[in-house]
Amino acid sequence: MKILQFGRSMIEMLGVLAIIGVLSIGGLLGYRRAVNNHQANTILDDANRLAFVVMESGQAFETYDNITGLDFTQTSPYFMNAFTEATSQQFAIMVTNVPKGVCEALLPKASIEYKVRTLKADTIQDIAQVSPNSTLYIGNTDICNDINDVVLYFGDVSKQCTDNVGKDCTSNADCCHGEFCWYPNDSDCAAAGMGQCKKVSAYNPVSQTVNGKTWTHSGRTMNWWSAQNWCQAQGRNPANRTDIDCEDSLDGTHCTQSDTFTAIKEKWGSYGFHWLEDYGNSCHAYYVLFSINGVEHDARRYYLYVLCQ
Repeated sequence: MKILQFGRSMIEMLGVLAIIGVLSIGGLLGYRRAVNNHQANTILDDANRLAFVVMESGQAFETYDNITGLDFTQTSPYFMNAFTEATSQQFAIMVTNVPKGVCEALLPKASIEYKVRTLKADTIQDIAQVSPNSTLYIGNTDICNDINDVVLYFGDVSKQCTDNVGKDCTSNADCCHGEFCWYPNDSDCAAAGMGQCKKVSAYNPVSQTVNGKTWTHSGRTMNWWSAQNWCQAQGRNPANRTDIDCEDSLDGTHCTQSDTFTAIKEKWGSYGFHWLEDYGNSCHAYYVLFSINGVEHDARRYYLYVLCQ
């Protein structure tokens, strides 16, 4: 007796399920790309609206600082903040905690109109420190990490230069991103005078976190006038006596009792003397003497290492 069987074999069913799975994965990937593109467009729309508000506030080209008190409501889920650039010719908008897919969709769109950089979000200590340490987008979305902070630059396009090394300058405003105005001036009481643009990286910056604060040390020496610019080009300032918990004295005890001073000394004490804050007159600036655990002040013309905070 012949028995007729109806239906599909197990192999056929597995084949159908495999096809459904492939189509589902493709659909999900397409959906994710669409969502990423939408979020990238939303970020750009918000950034343009925020830029307009910044310009209206009159804070766009003030000193290097966060821009506050803005009447702005964003639609993007990624927090935005604005800050002025060290050059005073630009301001920037930073979008925080942008995931990799949105970052990859955003960079090509944003770079059409703006200079744009990315920085791993978990390395940011302060918004004013972002831009000198971030990576310029030049067509390669591989710079996007799992989580990113994306910085869009607004302002005078002529100031969005890439290389002014060796050109004359009177301040950091005459130099490009990642550069500072270095002064050869050997007169401690005179104004800084004319300098030359140099790469910040040429002076071997090394950052370390000590007691919850991020410090940057130079691997090469420079005079006080240059030291100020070198720190400020990185969104920082020369450290002060309060920062390092060390008084203006050579008592040989105060600094050794400070956990902060001791920790910093362990990092960079072998480099010798480091510039600190301005002394408050036209001839001297403070410096720290790791070798004898104290702080003193002397002529700004001397060439010392730099400690930024």
